[in-house]
Amino acid sequence: MSSKIILSLDGGGSHMLIQLSVLACLEEDTGISTYDLFDMIAGSSSGGLITCLILGHSMSAQQIIQMILQEKLLGKMMTKSWASPLLNKLQIRPKYKGNTKSLTLRNVLGNLRLSSLSKRLLIPCFNLNQDCLEIFTNDYQPNFLLSEIADACTAAPSYYPPVQLEDGNWYIDGGIGMNNPGLSAYLHAKQYWNNCDIKVLSVGSGWRSFAINGTQACGYGGLQWSAKGIASIMLREKMQANARVTAEMLGNRVLYINQYLKTYDMPDHMDSANDPVFQQKALVIGQHWYTQHRKQIQQWIQNPSIDYDSHE
Repeated sequence: MSSKIILSLDGGGSHMLIQLSVLACLEEDTGISTYDLFDMIAGSSSGGLITCLILGHSMSAQQIIQMILQEKLLGKMMTKSWASPLLNKLQIRPKYKGNTKSLTLRNVLGNLRLSSLSKRLLIPCFNLNQDCLEIFTNDYQPNFLLSEIADACTAAPSYYPPVQLEDGNWYIDGGIGMNNPGLSAYLHAKQYWNNCDIKVLSVGSGWRSFAINGTQACGYGGLQWSAKGIASIMLREKMQANARVTAEMLGNRVLYINQYLKTYDMPDHMDSANDPVFQQKALVIGQHWYTQHRKQIQQWIQNPSIDYDSHE
């Protein structure tokens, strides 16, 4: 029985360099680019952006890292909206300009459409008009521009405005409903490769730890809970529940790499994605993760053409 390998990338916003660092280590270990290692790539939110970059231009993880560090890709996407300091603090408007992000992605991905991709893709986005999650694949809305899908899947509420796609509907970041697309990717892949042995390598971007004083929380209202990150806690717990369900359903057909970030002193705010200090820290974290899971990945991929021992 032939085999197919899916790469699934969680949403992570400012922590996407952790995932790219893990993949860059895998590329160095195998001598094979991420594009060539996997038969299908699924990504949510910033993981969807990575997916579009890899599949749109057959890029390696290392090339994307250079785009971020040298060509300032994220900096171009994160032009702040003009507002007074008070309005910025209250977040009455989106923090970053949507048109700048759209233009940057269009310049990078050009006129590529989903139907033009040589490998399979899966990216969730949330449709505001229809009040539902939509899963974009090569076959679903195949004439949509890849740049617009990348734009929509990274339209995180409060950070960016919604994105209107070619069907007239408005979309936001699909991570609010599916931040770990691994199981959905597996089920979609079974439709195309029903007679194949399908595996999923799922790479997260780290979980934040939120220790809250219970006595103090007794007096919290909506404002205090918001300040303590209740939305992030809910998203994290949904992600972990999804990961557990995926593991229970797929068993040894999925390998999930993710860890808490409380020992790494990584901030959760989006601005850190464009901070050189935290960018380097994210790359180091990814290298640590890969080192810790290297043998698992080696055994799990089971690619006889790769001589891992020569890379020891």
